[in-house]
Amino acid sequence: MPIIESDRILFKRVWTAGAKAVTENRISALLDVTLNTPTLEQYQDGYGQRMTDMIKVVQLGIAQLRGSKELAESEPAHTPASSSHRPLKRAS
Repeated sequence: MPIIESDRILFKRVWTAGAKAVTENRISALLDVTLNTPTLEQYQDGYGQRMTDMIKVVQLGIAQLRGSKELAESEPAHTPASSSHRPLKRAS
């Protein structure tokens, strides 16, 4: 399914929050993956250890935005169940 601009914007916000958490909490195992911000397409096409690390950054970002309620306030009534586009990859 096609990626829409709101997907890109949300991913960038989530990634930025996750990268900030990595830096602030000095999570050395994830610092390398946060040096460059991937595009949503690069994230979705990731594999191996890099993918695992990117997923962790995204999870941190989601937790940060949820904690600040910024994520809920920015998304108008979109829930993963009602979304018609591809979800972000999740850790296994």
